[in-house]
Amino acid sequence: MTDFVTAVESRGPILTDGGIETRIMFETEIEMDPHVQVAALVTDPAGRPALRSIYEGYVEAARDCGVPVVLGTPTFRASLGFARRAGLGTPENVRRLNADAVALLHGVRDASDHRPVFIAGVIGPSGDAYTPAEALEVGEAADYHRLQAEALAAEGVDLLFAPTFPAVDEALGAALAMGSTGLPSVVSFVLDEAGDVLDGTTLPDAIERIDREAVPRPLYYSISCVYPTVAARALDRARSDRVVELKANGSPLHTNELVKLDHLETTPPEEFAKLLWSVHVAHPALRVIGGCCGTDDRHMLELGRLMTAGGS
Repeated sequence: MTDFVTAVESRGPILTDGGIETRIMFETEIEMDPHVQVAALVTDPAGRPALRSIYEGYVEAARDCGVPVVLGTPTFRASLGFARRAGLGTPENVRRLNADAVALLHGVRDASDHRPVFIAGVIGPSGDAYTPAEALEVGEAADYHRLQAEALAAEGVDLLFAPTFPAVDEALGAALAMGSTGLPSVVSFVLDEAGDVLDGTTLPDAIERIDREAVPRPLYYSISCVYPTVAARALDRARSDRVVELKANGSPLHTNELVKLDHLETTPPEEFAKLLWSVHVAHPALRVIGGCCGTDDRHMLELGRLMTAGGS
């Protein structure tokens, strides 16, 4: 049993990091590669210190509150298809991109006296996260995601995390690829306003199918890249204790709208934290909690304070 599994099974609250890409977009002048995005910044002279500073801020927020924290590697698009579009289209380049990203977070963890800091190896969908028509079928997805899953596992991550999947077929394939490494894994869906997976599958049906067909099954499920109110509606309908994590956007605007703005739209940190914590109160199984697009270390600090205070 890994330390991360032990932490989850203790049923205490665990903080996650918040936004990464949106912070590079709106807080810096650094240009991201349009294909692999932040993965290319890990070895960039300007990008690496910017990324490191962002992650360090999330560790400090957790440290100030005395809570565990999960950091996700900047590898959402560090898979073979995106690497090919960026001119890095070999398996060895994919392994290098992922290894460099894990090494960055090991450095952040090693430099801090805060513990525990868990490192999640992030595996994003093969296509656009908001376009289920681009998703792969199960077998093709398992083959596609295995390279990245194995690359991340080889570098010593604590878990594998597949966020913002818009279709159950590809999410199942990713679960099979992650499970084959022997590491605990988490599948995370992006949902529509009604609380269904973007391919039209209800959340309970998506969970039931993957739990039935993936061996081993994921450690738990997550919701990512939606506003807390969307997640709350989905959880009210699903009533599933298999959804343990929520990484919420800082704005109710759709992500596709957010990235077109010339400024950051986000709910004030204290208000965001209270709203997100209220989802936990209504659904206590949801205890791995953090941010996604439009959030930063201020949002995570306020959330960590509520974790420490028990929401009072």
